[in-house]
Amino acid sequence: MFGDRPAEFPQLISFLLVPGFSLFGLTAMLDPLRHANRTSNRELYRWQLISEQGGLVESSDALEIMTHLSIRDVSKCETLVVCAGDEPQAKVTPALLGFIRQQAGLGVDIGSQDTAAWITASAGVMDGYRTTMHWENIASTAEAFPNVHLVSELFVIDRKRFSCCGALSGVDMMLHLIATQHGSLLATEVGDELIFTQKREQDDPQRSSLQQRLNSRNPHLVEAVRLMEQNMEEPLRIPEIADYLAISERELERLFRHYLQSTPNAFYRDLRLDRARTMLQQTTDSVTSISLACGFVSLSHFSRCYQKRFGKKPSAER
Repeated sequence: MFGDRPAEFPQLISFLLVPGFSLFGLTAMLDPLRHANRTSNRELYRWQLISEQGGLVESSDALEIMTHLSIRDVSKCETLVVCAGDEPQAKVTPALLGFIRQQAGLGVDIGSQDTAAWITASAGVMDGYRTTMHWENIASTAEAFPNVHLVSELFVIDRKRFSCCGALSGVDMMLHLIATQHGSLLATEVGDELIFTQKREQDDPQRSSLQQRLNSRNPHLVEAVRLMEQNMEEPLRIPEIADYLAISERELERLFRHYLQSTPNAFYRDLRLDRARTMLQQTTDSVTSISLACGFVSLSHFSRCYQKRFGKKPSAER
């Protein structure tokens, strides 16, 4: 299991870079390992970068990283971390899935970073396991893989599978690894080296609270937005929201204009359009079904609103 002490050191961790991987997410995992070696004055960890073809792999930042090996050159990993980024479903190949299945069959601990849970789930090695990924992709991935238990946590360790949701969560996961294997003192010293002084638990939320996102603690505003987020497919009418909050429509309008510089209707519509964009980019559902799932009963109205907000037709997201 991820976190168990290896039979000998250094522990070799293989990072499988999928085109479009998050460079930030990769370095968030590598730097804690580097600092653990430096701070302990021992080579506790060693790492290698691998890819399907070997050679250069382009990240989501359009920067190319040289990998050490291709998957053809790797017989068995000690620990494998699959690293992905934007549109993981477009990066799946038979060779990639075959390699992941092979490593799972050999009993290797397999990790998923950022959106790579889609790829490991596609390989069929995540059924019956808990896993996490970036919050934007959880709903679509859970729908595509009903036998995988998707959770919205920073990182998850479930037997021989582990995962983190991307970006800074890689630091949290690797500090947990260091603390488990070598003690909390070393993990704290590594965190200090990284100027990462706020310890986060693995089940801490991925997103800021609604109050932080809205930059307001007004209970009526927060509850109104919560209701909107929970009712996308069948949108509530603004008078219904006001009645639920026991305030007037005029007061609700005032709150939205004061704190969000928007009207309740416009804010609600933009929430639904943002959800539609995520679904268009991450699922194969038809434009019509997505428009209905986001509360637009007219496809033409949905298309007009979408083009006005994003400057392109919904079909252009495919």
